[in-house]
Amino acid sequence: MRQLWKHIGPHPASPNHREHVIAACGALVAIGLISALNLMLTGSVLTSLPLVAPMGASAVIVFCLPQSPLARPWNVVIGNVASALVGVICARFIPQAEVAAAVAVFAAITGMALSRSIHPPGGAVALTAVLSGAPIKDLGFAFAFNPVFLSSLTLVLAAIGFHTLKGRLIKAD
Repeated sequence: MRQLWKHIGPHPASPNHREHVIAACGALVAIGLISALNLMLTGSVLTSLPLVAPMGASAVIVFCLPQSPLARPWNVVIGNVASALVGVICARFIPQAEVAAAVAVFAAITGMALSRSIHPPGGAVALTAVLSGAPIKDLGFAFAFNPVFLSSLTLVLAAIGFHTLKGRLIKAD
């Protein structure tokens, strides 16, 4: 049983709770900026609400795991945008939602692999495009620009600023 727990249980290293709380504060600010940006551009955050789940997942990666290849700006922005584009294509041309969802995730992974931009929340972006219904379908390919591109770029810029500031603050201690 002990051997099984070693493989499926939590990592034995003690997490740095202070660092995680600081990272969570960075994510709070970034998601707030994304919402404010969408409000300024569209007069409503409703068009960006379905995107909260994928951007939340991206925020965990860029704020908590900044050294991960998945957190690279290229991966976040291109991975999410490529996934949005294939999701919109699947939503438009595959009438059965279940089939469109499966094909969208397949195409998102393939597109991210070909563009060297693997970013796991991209799969959720593709699903969002397929499953969110009329508000996203009405946006069509514009969905890939706003909210996906602008939200991804805002998130990346906020994370770069956060980690730069955090690095300076840690060195000052």
